[in-house]
Amino acid sequence: MQKTFTIRDIATRAGVSLGTVSRVMNNAINVDPELRERTLSVMREFHYVPLRRPRKNSRRNLAEGGRVAILFFDMQFHWEDSFPARSCAEGISEICRIYGVRPDFFTLLDCSDEKLFRHLSEFDGILVKHNFRHGDERLRRIGELAEKVPMVWFGVNGFNRRFPNVVLDNHAAGALAAEELIRRGHRVIAFISTDPDHGMFAQRAEGFREAMAARGLWRSALFFEEKFSTVSSPDPDPIPPLLGRTLGRILAYPEKVTAAVVTNDWGCVGLYRACGERGLRIPEELSIIGFDNQIPVCCSLKPPLASIENPLVDIGRTAMAELLQRIDAKHRKLTLPPSVRLLSGTLIERGSLRSL
Repeated sequence: MQKTFTIRDIATRAGVSLGTVSRVMNNAINVDPELRERTLSVMREFHYVPLRRPRKNSRRNLAEGGRVAILFFDMQFHWEDSFPARSCAEGISEICRIYGVRPDFFTLLDCSDEKLFRHLSEFDGILVKHNFRHGDERLRRIGELAEKVPMVWFGVNGFNRRFPNVVLDNHAAGALAAEELIRRGHRVIAFISTDPDHGMFAQRAEGFREAMAARGLWRSALFFEEKFSTVSSPDPDPIPPLLGRTLGRILAYPEKVTAAVVTNDWGCVGLYRACGERGLRIPEELSIIGFDNQIPVCCSLKPPLASIENPLVDIGRTAMAELLQRIDAKHRKLTLPPSVRLLSGTLIERGSLRSL
């Protein structure tokens, strides 16, 4: 799936500022005609449809003091201490600045705070970053809130079709890892999932498997999916998975395995260590691709790790844009059906990857 085209992309392609794009979208008169036409040309080229602002007779003009709530669930610490949450918040805040909306961020574990839930019903709209499982009581509470306030869910790990969703396409990310290695001449490729119960990892694994099978390159014996030991470490694991035994099975495979894909960057740290213990050179003897592009992890490894980067900022931008459209629809007494928008990642090439 193609990357969602954003306001920042329009500004870059047109060679103008974000402020100019905003003024063009709002039909402001103080825009140089040449810059206006350049901006509109890019918008037409990529079929970009700007958000509609609420009409003046709406309950509240969002450009004049509207508020939205952003709920981060299942986090043991403040959202600003989480790289994915912080990145999504950056995209959310960017759209809020352009449209004059005030975002309020909340970190929640449950839905037990009745006073807070009454407070949330007073917002113009709500964004929810979640990891709820089927049957979770919080789904019922959030559903009740969604009947009163426009709501969009966003995140990196699955979606719920009851609500509008903007989420990471993990399936496409897994396929991308396989396709990039195949394009570079690799044919015998191992895949390692360090936690089969992790929904995001399972989606990446399935995308990889389908892409390999489509090229007739799928080898089930090179698909390693198990809960790897980290010496009884508490969650989140401070120790990378122990992959020495898995690497031994990879090296014992009858054909020479030239590349491996691991479901996240932290798992790649374990594979790097296993390679170091065996004297296996990266990428000369084994190319490695991870997921998430956690820069402190990727760049601390030698050689630096190639990784699929998640479009976290774009997820935030797109979710906020979707929410504003639904707020506007409510003001105009329109009902928009639930939708799912999937955003794909990109490969960040580094020293762990080579072509054959």
